[in-house]
Amino acid sequence: MKVSAIICEYNPLHNGHVHHIRETRRAGATHIVAVLSSNFVQRGDVALLSKFDRAQLAVKAGADLVIELPTPFSCAAAEDYATGAVRLLNALGIVNELSFGSSAGDIEVIELLTEASLSTTEIYGERIASRMKAGDSYPAAVWEVVRQRYGNQVAGKMHDPNNLLAIEYMKAIHKTGASFKPFTIPRRCVIHDSNETQGNFASATFVRNSVMNCDMNYVGFVPPYTARMIEERIDQGKTATLRRLERVALYRMRTITEEEMMALPDMTEALCNRFHAARGSATLEALLAAVKTRCYTMSRIRRAVMGAMIGIPRELLKTAPPYARVLAFSDRGRELMGIAQKKSSIPIHTSLARLREESAVCNAFVKTEERASDVYGLARREATSSEEDFRARIIKGSLL
Repeated sequence: MKVSAIICEYNPLHNGHVHHIRETRRAGATHIVAVLSSNFVQRGDVALLSKFDRAQLAVKAGADLVIELPTPFSCAAAEDYATGAVRLLNALGIVNELSFGSSAGDIEVIELLTEASLSTTEIYGERIASRMKAGDSYPAAVWEVVRQRYGNQVAGKMHDPNNLLAIEYMKAIHKTGASFKPFTIPRRCVIHDSNETQGNFASATFVRNSVMNCDMNYVGFVPPYTARMIEERIDQGKTATLRRLERVALYRMRTITEEEMMALPDMTEALCNRFHAARGSATLEALLAAVKTRCYTMSRIRRAVMGAMIGIPRELLKTAPPYARVLAFSDRGRELMGIAQKKSSIPIHTSLARLREESAVCNAFVKTEERASDVYGLARREATSSEEDFRARIIKGSLL
């Protein structure tokens, strides 16, 4: 048995994701575990389709066991996102390798880029801090110092959006001492967040924009079952968009206290002050624009707004995921669950209600997930609540 893991958002699942799953299987994986983001994603946005829908699509594409990455990690900076997912996978006690895509497509190149990133941050912390004081964001400051040390070629590969998360996964494996090995395949799709297409490959951003623009341009770039589900959820009013949360977000950012703001993940006094100064903005777009500077990426600003709406305590990011919540599984996934329940160092279950009873830490995470689901439900045309999370009955890849 060879168990490979994939950390993913599938927002939504497209042809590039299917290619990744198939190539992972072709490289010898007998079982595939997917750690899937919750209803809120790493760029500081709501997922187009719910976590249950995306988990079902993952199983249709070839994943065997889909486990939720709790919201505090799925809506976090890349380092915390990767670290939370790696810790969760390692706790299962069944994973042999972590499979991820990269532009490099060569694990030795990714290892070199990871070493360059780690050594730069460890040795040249003061130089990075100096650039940040001058106005650079943290990623931009690190990249510039790497460029000065290693040259344009290495820095260019590090700056490639399709390599960035690969490097964070490698750093997380290094930092946590995870027992599994890294494995990478060349990405067969366009640049992350790009609106360009190549053959029958397009980014998730292209697909989402196509859906939001009410055109059918996305159909050729996703599997038929993804297209069908998107059409069904549109008809049912169950697709989600940040636009529907605009008034909720503006209300929260106008009423949040300084103490509450400073308790959010990745918050600084300077960023808090910018949010406070922009609290009277009439639209969410205006609020984000007013807070944005060269020092703060737009994803970081959006994550802060999401964190404020949900109420994500920064303390949770300092804690490893305390449970594995199963969202979907295949027949092979059922077999994996049986093995994992004997080897895992954390509880595994399909029910949040059951998991919240395991410990005080589990309860804290479940409460955050409950708030996240309540907020997410308001991002749909037909509003829902967190009841979906607690009433979900998972049977072989589908929500019944």
